[in-house]
Amino acid sequence: MNVYTGDKIRNVVLLGHGGCGKTTLVEAMAYLSGITTRMGKVSDGNTISDYDKEEQKRQFSISTSVVPIEWEGNKINVLDTPGYFDFVGEVEEAVAAAAGAIIV
Repeated sequence: MNVYTGDKIRNVVLLGHGGCGKTTLVEAMAYLSGITTRMGKVSDGNTISDYDKEEQKRQFSISTSVVPIEWEGNKINVLDTPGYFDFVGEVEEAVAAAAGAIIV
């Protein structure tokens, strides 16, 4: 991974209800940017952002994951948040750290 100056780093949070496709979007971004050689699936338990055993068992995110994506000379830290209200604290923390949001 390269070293970036502050003007080349962005934190972007993904927001949406449970099961809407936030983690799948992260998988597509990682694949298209060359971080991974295949797209993982939540149902298979092999996504890069749902790595915790409990998340794999439940097939949804419990905590926010940060996935760094390098794109056109920029580093975009994608914050994949849980979609269920039980984990709203994780979402609030991610929103506070982000400069922008993508609502899925």
